[in-house]
Amino acid sequence: MQSYESIFWGMAIVVLLALAGGALMGRLARVTHSLAGVAAQSLVVLALVAYLAADAGAGGMVALLAIAAAMFSLVIGTAAALLARRVLRERRACID
Repeated sequence: MQSYESIFWGMAIVVLLALAGGALMGRLARVTHSLAGVAAQSLVVLALVAYLAADAGAGGMVALLAIAAAMFSLVIGTAAALLARRVLRERRACID
């Protein structure tokens, strides 16, 4: 039961970081910069999860966990970045 709980909390942290990172990347000037930032963040998550999972002795699950974490980060971060851009654009339109 301990390993499933660790995976749950690890993925919850990945989702939290993806939301926060996506919201920050959404403030960049261009959409391409925002999406490149989210992609870079996902690569960092991939490497970090692969390292931590290998260090914890996950065995054959290392690649699966790392790819799943990177995909979570990429999808959720992209959605957060695009939503942040839309909110900021609408706020600017209301001010004008």
